[in-house]
Amino acid sequence: MRTFNLDPLPHACAGDDAIEAPNGARFSREVAILPDILERFAKRREQAKRRSDRHADLAIKIMMNALFGVLGATACRFFDPAIANAITGFGRLMLDRTRRAFEKCGARVLYGDTDSVFVLVDEQAPLERAREIAAALRKRVQDDLCAQVKSEWQVEPRFELELEHVYERFFQPSIRGGTQGSRKRYAGLLNGNLHVVGLEAVRRDWPEVSRRLQRGMLERLFRDEPVAEFVREVVADLLAGRLDPELVIRKGLRKGAVERYTAATPAHVEAARRSTLPVGRTVHYVMTKRGPEPVEPDGALPADLDRAHYVEKVVKPIAESILVQLGQSFDEVTDAPRQLTLL
Repeated sequence: MRTFNLDPLPHACAGDDAIEAPNGARFSREVAILPDILERFAKRREQAKRRSDRHADLAIKIMMNALFGVLGATACRFFDPAIANAITGFGRLMLDRTRRAFEKCGARVLYGDTDSVFVLVDEQAPLERAREIAAALRKRVQDDLCAQVKSEWQVEPRFELELEHVYERFFQPSIRGGTQGSRKRYAGLLNGNLHVVGLEAVRRDWPEVSRRLQRGMLERLFRDEPVAEFVREVVADLLAGRLDPELVIRKGLRKGAVERYTAATPAHVEAARRSTLPVGRTVHYVMTKRGPEPVEPDGALPADLDRAHYVEKVVKPIAESILVQLGQSFDEVTDAPRQLTLL
């Protein structure tokens, strides 16, 4: 938005010498409001980063993203799909240019999403050397992109590629039922520690047993230790009842009240309706042989927990996403009976 002057005012005042976005929307080079606001936010965010104020950093990031989001929201006074599409169009274009620039430098691009690119550097290089290579590569691509923007649009680039992390090991599960990597879901070994993004291990609406399983599998995977034996141990402990406290699921009522759920009844809503006590914004429940049942935080659990449900619906999908990369399957690892295929 800062580089290409993407804002309702320059869109309304676009003349002959306008900046044209990939979707055809045009923007004046002279007047703008949001780019200046974003500039001030960017400086404050940089100050927050320098003083290691993670909360301020994230808060400012959310406000900066909101300045784009409101332009695509029909409730906003300045709603304009042409401007919102211009922003996303330039974003996709620059992401594609970034990928091409890395490939031109001889680097292999592993994955890219709306705001990041994952690149493989020398796998044999020591960690410090890998960081040096990554930093030099970032600068080459940054210079290339800036040169393209200046030449093609005659504007001063106001963006900067950031080298966020250099992972020692990296894992990205495939989309379930597919071969492509799932977006914004990955894990890596960062400075010797497990760093997880978007996976079940860091999601609040999955039970604790999912975190135990996934983090344990990833830690063993990155240490080149056997994974299958650990999966068998978790399944055995779960079925034996030793992990019962980790089966509680916590899920929020996004619509605020159970009465607002009319089209469908998710498990947490059904549990909330069965509760004899007032229900807040977050429902705590477990799956039993009678269906979802509400529980009190740290309270007693029902005697008829459906542990097989947790194995099939929680443990198996998480384990499969990692085991498949090792040429194994959950049924093989756990010696589960397999259904015969009729030909």
